Amino acid sequence: MAVNCDILIVGGGVMGTSIAWHLAQRRCGRVVLLEKSYLGAGSSGKSGAIVRQHYSNRLTASMAQKSLRVYEKFDEVVGGPSVFTRTGMVLIVNEKDRAGLDANVKMQQDLGIDVRPVSAQVLAEIDPNARLNEDEVAIYEAEAGYVESVQVVASFAEGARREGADIRLGVEVNSIVTQGNKIVGVETNEGRYNSERVVLATGPWAAQLGKDLGIKLPVQACRTQVALYRRPPDFGRRSAVYCDFVQGLYFKPTHGEMIHAGSLAGEEASQPVDPDKYNEAADGDWLPGVRQRLSRRYPAMHRSYGRGGYGALYAITPDWHPIMDRVPGLEGAYCAVGFSGHGFKMSPIVGQLMTELIVDGKASALDIGPLRYARFDENDPVKTPYAYGVMG
Repeated sequence: MAVNCDILIVGGGVMGTSIAWHLAQRRCGRVVLLEKSYLGAGSSGKSGAIVRQHYSNRLTASMAQKSLRVYEKFDEVVGGPSVFTRTGMVLIVNEKDRAGLDANVKMQQDLGIDVRPVSAQVLAEIDPNARLNEDEVAIYEAEAGYVESVQVVASFAEGARREGADIRLGVEVNSIVTQGNKIVGVETNEGRYNSERVVLATGPWAAQLGKDLGIKLPVQACRTQVALYRRPPDFGRRSAVYCDFVQGLYFKPTHGEMIHAGSLAGEEASQPVDPDKYNEAADGDWLPGVRQRLSRRYPAMHRSYGRGGYGALYAITPDWHPIMDRVPGLEGAYCAVGFSGHGFKMSPIVGQLMTELIVDGKASALDIGPLRYARFDENDPVKTPYAYGVMG
């Protein structure tokens, strides 16, 4: 027997569960979320989940800023345990990139973001473990930190259930059903789900379902890698999140006295994979280089204890920015895909904006026009006005 619902969400990662929670709060009918595996099984469960506001565009900086306010009080707003750890974030570039960095800092300060340049001496006070060279420039974003990714997804899902949403695991969408230019439901391994509004929050699987709609969702599933190191006993407990463009690494403290590190170089775009069949282990020849680069910033880490690593997934668009829009030419279809490694820090506001788009007909908290689907056909991608790396 077919299942009828008013709004159907495909994908049980942080975007799908955030959208489900926001929609359920609006009491806009029966909301059903389908996840083919388990919650957070794709990109979300492996995310470093860094929460920072450093962006080069006012829109993405504002999205991160609004989401941070939710994460700070996540247990009160959404429910469940607290998820946010404030560490501050240090961003480091070469001296040649100072002008671009200064422009970004000015824009962020105009938005009310607490960010400022820091000297080597001040950095040593913030984080005694770090070293800054004379030809390097650093800034400090005091409010940044990270969240516990799995708990965020679980809390969004549980909050959605409390508000009346139906979250079903192990239900795989095999095809999307249309009548003319309208969406009417999906076919799954458990039969038909009827809905005149369907939201694709499918992360690395976005392009696959897009083919069923006869459209090309320009989202490429790509493999990224994470390295894990146990800090040496004399390292000390004070540590910040880093976006280190000189070394081409981001890294952050995490539970168990560990450091979680990954690449900022953007090489993931050249490593497309099948999201159902990819290497989930870190490359053995990649890990030593990460330790070496990490030790240049954190000298004590040359004595760190390697704990291996893993492969994860990014869903990357041509301009490394998401698509948040109606699916063109198909009434009732929506997508929130292609977050290119930036999704966790934005997920609370994404749920709100997509809910406004679906229920009210237009996103009102922020203007998401720059993230429209058509920008690629219009040759109007979101532009990043600095050269020091992929930050959005």
